[in-house]
Amino acid sequence: LRSLPIYEDDRFIATFSRVGTTLTQTILLSLLSKGFGQDQFLRSSPFIDLKAFNYNGMQLALEAERPRLLKTHLITRLMPREYVVVKPKTIIVVRNFFDCLVSNYHFYKSYSTYKMLYPDLNFDEFFKYMVEDELHGYGSIFRWHKFWLKYATSEGRDHCLVIKYEDIVNNKIDTTRKMANFFKIEVTEESLKKAEEDSNFGKMQVRFEEFYIKDFIREGKANRIDPVFSKDQIHLLQTKFKKDLGELANLIEM
Repeated sequence: LRSLPIYEDDRFIATFSRVGTTLTQTILLSLLSKGFGQDQFLRSSPFIDLKAFNYNGMQLALEAERPRLLKTHLITRLMPREYVVVKPKTIIVVRNFFDCLVSNYHFYKSYSTYKMLYPDLNFDEFFKYMVEDELHGYGSIFRWHKFWLKYATSEGRDHCLVIKYEDIVNNKIDTTRKMANFFKIEVTEESLKKAEEDSNFGKMQVRFEEFYIKDFIREGKANRIDPVFSKDQIHLLQTKFKKDLGELANLIEM
């Protein structure tokens, strides 16, 4: 994966797990007039760091027509070597950490691989693993965001755009237009409306139930502290969030 060729016209979506990646992909693929069938979706926006079952994201990226729309959950230092040199345009989606943790918990409870690793996982255990970086998957949620946000806000990084999940959900048309302008995708009022409809959570739930894991698309709620969190967990997450991210924490709604 580190050797994957990167081109100036590549478009990247960089996210931590469960922060609105599929929602963002769906919006952009709609604007690009790409289909949403299983094979079309997975090929039209390759998940470069996924190799599982019959899916090889890196190989699909190598075969994809340019300009490519590529998805990754990788931390910056694990990106393909050419990424930092070529500097392709990249949208980094961030989400309220409370919402992100709850969504990841349900994902770990539903996805077959994680169900085998953590067969009787309850939320308190999950929270502890997540905060202490002991969970199998994409590593520390704090480190991922610190690395990517520090990279994106450094001087000379105008190829990066940070987008809040909450803005996509609550102000979809304007945020879609902002992402399209950044990626230099021509849009019309009609195509913006279609992207809004294609990314409706009800429609996405039906679409992804056909070929993905159960409940892959959930409620799409934004900016709430689920009652599953204890007062101590709320305090711990908020404290660690501010300590680890510093000023970068201002880029995420908490």
